[in-house]
Amino acid sequence: MGERGRRGRRSVVVGVLVSLLATLGFVAGPGATAATAADPTLTFTGHGWGHGRGMGQWGAYGYAVDYGWGYAQILAHYYGGTSLQANAGNPEMSVELLGLSGKDTIVTAPALTVGTVRTNSAAVLVRRTSSGMFTAWTGPGCGGPWTAWGTFGSGSAIASAADPGNVDNLVRVCESSGTQAYRGVLQFVDVGGTQYTINRLPTEDYLRGVVPRESSASWGTAGGGRGMEALKAQAVAARSYALAGGSRSSGALTCDTTACQVYEGAAIYAGSGARTDVSATTTDQAIAATAGQVMRDARGAVARTEFSSSTGGWTAGGTFPAVEDLGDATSANGHHTWTTTLTQSRVAQLLGVPDILSIAVVSRNGVGQDGGRVTSLLVSTSSGLRTFTGSQVRTALALQSDWFTVSGVTVTAATAVVKALYRDILGRDPDPTGLATWTQEIARTSNASTTAAALVGSTERLQTIVAEQYRAALNREPEAEGSAFWVRLFQSGWNVPDLQAGIYGSDEAVLNLGGGDEMRWVAAMYQAVLGRAATESECRWWLDYAHKNGRQAAVRGITRSEEAALVRLNGYYQTMLGRGPDPSGVGTFVPVLMNGRGDLILPALIGQSSEYWDRAQARFP
Repeated sequence: MGERGRRGRRSVVVGVLVSLLATLGFVAGPGATAATAADPTLTFTGHGWGHGRGMGQWGAYGYAVDYGWGYAQILAHYYGGTSLQANAGNPEMSVELLGLSGKDTIVTAPALTVGTVRTNSAAVLVRRTSSGMFTAWTGPGCGGPWTAWGTFGSGSAIASAADPGNVDNLVRVCESSGTQAYRGVLQFVDVGGTQYTINRLPTEDYLRGVVPRESSASWGTAGGGRGMEALKAQAVAARSYALAGGSRSSGALTCDTTACQVYEGAAIYAGSGARTDVSATTTDQAIAATAGQVMRDARGAVARTEFSSSTGGWTAGGTFPAVEDLGDATSANGHHTWTTTLTQSRVAQLLGVPDILSIAVVSRNGVGQDGGRVTSLLVSTSSGLRTFTGSQVRTALALQSDWFTVSGVTVTAATAVVKALYRDILGRDPDPTGLATWTQEIARTSNASTTAAALVGSTERLQTIVAEQYRAALNREPEAEGSAFWVRLFQSGWNVPDLQAGIYGSDEAVLNLGGGDEMRWVAAMYQAVLGRAATESECRWWLDYAHKNGRQAAVRGITRSEEAALVRLNGYYQTMLGRGPDPSGVGTFVPVLMNGRGDLILPALIGQSSEYWDRAQARFP
């Protein structure tokens, strides 16, 4: 065949191989060089942001803007077993300001009262005494200087004596970065020797500091105003959650952080005095439009309507039935699906274990893609096994939710693949250096492509092939010179059929296989190469062919046949995958084994497939 024809055939083979890479799960890797030390990574791919119980805020947005749902329909979808009722009124809300617990607190306003007594000062410093009372010092501003004013008992409140209709007149808490204003009053209580600061105010005023911090006020104008329904749903959920809250140790109904729901009062003042209002027009409108409305359960009690930013597509269940959340897939939601990649050493550090040999999800809640949220995860370490809940892993690794999958190659998994590749390709167990080098390479790259290609193309593997053919045809091991000779031919472009032609066509092979009788030699060659007995007509045909064209040409005709290629293909599949080739494999690889260097390609492709990977884990646990 001319050079043009040879190039055309090779291009077909390359095209077939490229198309197969995706089928076998191939991921391109670096060249076949020794690995360098690296810290392998683990990739966590997940869904949603938050605990996923109850309403998803992004889902509410999606249902409002993309599906045109009203707020009542949104609430009914997420809070199964409850009903929307407009009878809660506007009771007093009490909010524990967690950042001030156990600390001296400085309160400021244009004019202040402690209890019913006006102080005639713009600032009051409050400190708990050892007896459970509170001492107050007055001053002109947050920085003092301070003058002892008097004492007051636990449960007393400090309020602004100025017009509360003006935000700048509200009572404020002094902080290092500025001040924070609150509607209502600030109450100081002593519980168990700890000083607590509690903001007491009407529930509807409280919501003005919650809704714009839990959902973006800009949603109200989204979708031609349809997003206002999501803000209304948020207002009802926030109102219900707060009113259903049980008493905290401080005596407050709720708190001001994500431990309850985010609340930032009325306004935030920078050190320069610049004011940023917390409330917004759209959220105030949503609160007013749903005034007094709450979700009540079948007993009539206000439901504890939990919510989170994004459910990822399914709510987590629990108090309320798990439901599919199609609204969460809205294009504006960047948390519907997420990915976080961490080095294995960092994961080990964050989980408090010495190292990670393997990591596997043991159980899930059964709701949603991949089986849903992780309920149990098992980590194998050099010091033993550790079990974590999905919530523990989420918190420790700062993941967006406990609905995730883990990908990446641990040392244990990589070691199994290296052992399998050495056994299947070189016919031996890996030496310590090879095991360490290629385990690190697979763990670093998360695939076995480089390792498989390096072993398949190695001099040792070529020597192994030569030795196998010597034993089959000549019933002996190759001498060093003979092995080196054939390896050089392999490296210059020969393949297995060429090698077989050279060895099986030799005088020594005729003597060993046929005792000098060429008819018996053909029959024995059939048995060795094709694994079956030759018919008398086949023997005579090939013997005549050998007399006319030479013994090596006759051997090459047999070894390059489709039948011989299928025998070798079956051998690779049985050795590496424990099964015979499927029709797709036959159609793809038989031509490659017949006409190309398939024996130097096929084992590497199988060795980097996902099927081979999984089988290696079972073979070398």
